[in-house]
Amino acid sequence: MIHTTIGLYANGSFKINGVLPDDLKNHIEYNLKYRVGRSFFVDGKCLNKGYQNDEEIQAFEDRIKKDINLKAVKCTSPYQ
Repeated sequence: MIHTTIGLYANGSFKINGVLPDDLKNHIEYNLKYRVGRSFFVDGKCLNKGYQNDEEIQAFEDRIKKDINLKAVKCTSPYQ
């Protein structure tokens, strides 16, 4: 299984990563500690709101559910 993580920046741009299960814990910890300003989603759920408000977070979660291009299908290590 590949986990999909997305870092959403305040300007609306984002980075998608396909993360291996063995890497997921460290990947999450790194992003929550060092990328606090950007919103961070794991498998479609927001773990950190960053600079986005509740409505923006909900809209992006809805977008993730609908857009197949926002789902990783392979490992993208080294992660961004």
